[in-house]
Amino acid sequence: MRDARKSLEDALDHLADGVILIRRDGIVAFANSAAQDIARRGDGINLHGGKLDLPAAEARMRLDAALAAVLRPREPRPADACDFPLARAGAPPYIVSVRPLDGNERRPVADRDADAIVFVRDPLHRIAAAIGVLREIFRLTDAEAALAQALQTGVPLAAYAKTRGLSLNTVYTHLRRVREKTGCSRMQELIATLNDLHVPLLRG
Repeated sequence: MRDARKSLEDALDHLADGVILIRRDGIVAFANSAAQDIARRGDGINLHGGKLDLPAAEARMRLDAALAAVLRPREPRPADACDFPLARAGAPPYIVSVRPLDGNERRPVADRDADAIVFVRDPLHRIAAAIGVLREIFRLTDAEAALAQALQTGVPLAAYAKTRGLSLNTVYTHLRRVREKTGCSRMQELIATLNDLHVPLLRG
C-alpha cells in the first residue's frame, strides 16, 4: 500500500496542472509539485495550515460552494458550479475545477483518504508548453512556434501582428516558414495539422 501511494504521488508530481486532494474536513491530504509552485507565487492561491486558502472573498465563496456541491453528490448542482476562473494580477486567470473522489475513485494518500480533488490550470504554462512542443516537432524558431500556437487557438493574423508589435509582412514571412516546415501548403491543412497535436500534461 505504501509503495502504491508513493507511485500515485510521484505520478501527480509530473503533471503540469496543480492537483490538490482534500479531505471532507477541509484538510489538504496532498498537493502535487505544480500546486505547491503555484501557492508559492502568492497570486491567488495559498496553502496554509494544511488547508487550501483563496484570499479573494469571491473566489473563496466559489471554492466553498464547489466543495460543498461535490461532497453532496446526491443533491443536484449547476453544471458550472465546480469550475470557475480565479483572477490574478497581470496574467490570465487560473482555471479551478473541483471534482469528487468517491466509490472506486477514492485513493489513500499520506495515510488519509481524499474526498475531493481540485485541479488548478495555468493558461500561461499551457501556452509555453504548446510552443515548446511545436518547436520540437517541427523545428520551428520561437517566433514561428508562437505564431503557430496563435493560429491553433484561432487568433487572426492581423490581431496577432498588432499584439506582438510586428508588421503583417513579418507575420506572413513567419507563416510561410511554418508552412514549409510543417509541409502544409494551405491554411486549412496547417490548422488541421496543428489541431492534431496534443500538448502533454507533463512538467518539463
